[in-house]
Amino acid sequence: MESRKKIMTNVFRQRLPLLTYEIFAFWIYVLGVAMTAFGPIAHYISWFLALLSLLYGRIRYGAHLAVEVEPEDRKIIYSLIFFLLWSMFAHIPHIDSFYTWGKGASIPLEFITGLYLAMRLINTSERRKAFGLTVVAINLVFCFDVMFRPDFFVLGWNASLDNGNSVASYSLLLMPFFFCYAFWYFEKNILLKYLLCLTSILLIIFSFSSGGWITAAVQLIIFATYAASSKKINLKSVIVLVVGSLLILSIIFYVLGKGPVDSMKRELVQMMSFNNVDVLTTNRKDIWNVSLLMAKVHPVLGSGWTTFGTVFEKKRNEMADVLSQSLEKHISHPHNMCLSIVYSGGIPALLFFMIAYVLSIKKSWSGVRDEIDSDEIPWNLICYISLVSILIYGTNGDVFEGRRDVSVIFWAVWGLLLVIPGKSQSSHISDKRA
Repeated sequence: MESRKKIMTNVFRQRLPLLTYEIFAFWIYVLGVAMTAFGPIAHYISWFLALLSLLYGRIRYGAHLAVEVEPEDRKIIYSLIFFLLWSMFAHIPHIDSFYTWGKGASIPLEFITGLYLAMRLINTSERRKAFGLTVVAINLVFCFDVMFRPDFFVLGWNASLDNGNSVASYSLLLMPFFFCYAFWYFEKNILLKYLLCLTSILLIIFSFSSGGWITAAVQLIIFATYAASSKKINLKSVIVLVVGSLLILSIIFYVLGKGPVDSMKRELVQMMSFNNVDVLTTNRKDIWNVSLLMAKVHPVLGSGWTTFGTVFEKKRNEMADVLSQSLEKHISHPHNMCLSIVYSGGIPALLFFMIAYVLSIKKSWSGVRDEIDSDEIPWNLICYISLVSILIYGTNGDVFEGRRDVSVIFWAVWGLLLVIPGKSQSSHISDKRA
């Protein structure tokens, strides 16, 4: 009897591997990222538990906390570390309180922490596949809670996604996942393949953000070009997506009535208002002018993260002459990623950040060319589309403003890119690491 118990125990262990600290850290981190759109508490708790688990592995088993990367990736990491240090500490001489400094410094620190966890935990092809599937599965459901606000609520979780610009950011971050998994992983499952794509298209449409629409169009062009080269998409697929989108939109507009139609007309009018810059940019032109003036106050050291709204209120009257009309609403950030970094960390911070960004785009583009003949999930393509689109959308939005929720997905994408082995380089780093 005792012998039978031992045999059954061994069989059970072989079929169901023990939950190690590494596996726990990976899954708790992945679930936190995938569920971050539900609210910031999802990824804050998961990050804490993942870091705690990795620390336990270090203390108990002597596991490495450091991440081994290729020489080209080190340049990116060094640039990001310089960005972190400069944007966190350079402005201290003229900050008004430790609380203000700490609250602002947490923004680039969260960014780097997100990159580190992705580099440390999403470091093999199998883990990347599992990560992507989790993001797709969870957010495919949550998309339907987001896209029809404010017409009706399903759950109504995370009020920040009531804002069209936030929904646009969310949809742009998900689109590369949905389309690449649709045409690579679910290639043979016709129903799920088109469900993913149509959901992604509807989500960006119902953000009613003209900036999001333009950026999504660029995403689709990049994807279609690559997918056609890889023989994953054809004219039939394009026709099905176009006809399906128009048909579903017609049904939804009929059911929901005038509200969504008016919102779409508003955005189309805005996109065509080339003779009126204020309408074309939704008054962002004034915000950008004000942001430039505010950035010039401390162009090298920066003025610190999260201080923009307070400084704007103090200087609103002084800057009235650069405004084409009165900015009655409170402005909390520059509505431009580069202007936000320059204001917060100064020109050196922007320089370090953009060096890392351009090198990352270069790496992903090189990887895209190497993946054309592969049937594996094209992670370099996902990363390339994400990096390019966030840069484009960053002209009228700011990914750092979404750091409490949806931007966590972008940190993960960028981080995992940095540990994808470069196929054109000779490297001792294996993609089969445990």
